[in-house]
Amino acid sequence: MHHQQQRRRCSASSSTSLSTVSDYDVLQQHTVLSAASGEEVALTSLWQAQPGTRCVVACLTHFGDLSSTECAQKLLAVLPELRASGVGVLAVGLGEPEKARKFAELLGFPLDLLYADPTGALYSALAFSPGFAPETRISAYAKLLVMLAGVGSPGTIQEVLRGYVGDRSAKPVFTSGGGGGGGGGGGGNLFDVLGRGYQRPFELATLRLYNMNLVLSHWNELAPADERLLTQQGGCLAFDGRQTIFRHTDTGILKYADIDALAAAVLPAGAPTEAPTQTLRTLF
Repeated sequence: MHHQQQRRRCSASSSTSLSTVSDYDVLQQHTVLSAASGEEVALTSLWQAQPGTRCVVACLTHFGDLSSTECAQKLLAVLPELRASGVGVLAVGLGEPEKARKFAELLGFPLDLLYADPTGALYSALAFSPGFAPETRISAYAKLLVMLAGVGSPGTIQEVLRGYVGDRSAKPVFTSGGGGGGGGGGGGNLFDVLGRGYQRPFELATLRLYNMNLVLSHWNELAPADERLLTQQGGCLAFDGRQTIFRHTDTGILKYADIDALAAAVLPAGAPTEAPTQTLRTLF
């Protein structure tokens, strides 16, 4: 039982802080900006931190990053289920409120759930990875290229390859005929010729190509003003009251939290978790 609880509290790449300052305390001591209004707000003021009340705080990377785009798409897929179970959801991204608004517009992400950290101060306080060589005085874009090659970004190369070769342990990326998880009746998509019920070869890579085109075509509207934030990594927290029940720290590019594991950690026991991991049904 003890090991099961530990697995629910942390994903495989999570880190546990030995500090006496809790994640809740850190959130309480730092403010972010509302994407909707631009007003300064402490995230802890947005939910009632009572035992039994659960809230997810997803700390995305910057608003022009593939990781934040992909993670937000997966959050959108499980959002109705989380809300129906009374679980709160908040998302923070690196950059300015106007960048957050464009991000929300492009992805259909609820503006009232989205916040911006233009300095990265919250991320530093939560001990999220600053990325490759944060103190080295070279272009952030050069550092980003190094990280894309897997240096200072553990697991990125493997994750990129997974997008091409497929993953039988993962859900499909694209749903079939509107059915959850690729197994719905009626209609289909191009990848169904390779089978159903798992992430098919090139399926995730196709989504990432779509997302890359989306991001690059709106780069100036999404990228943070402070270029140092381009390499800053994020993480994901979930709370029951003030207690952290799930903590993931991104180790590198595309190594964001497992949203299915997050949902399993915060949903009531026995609640279904069959939502598809992506909802871009109209690509094919």
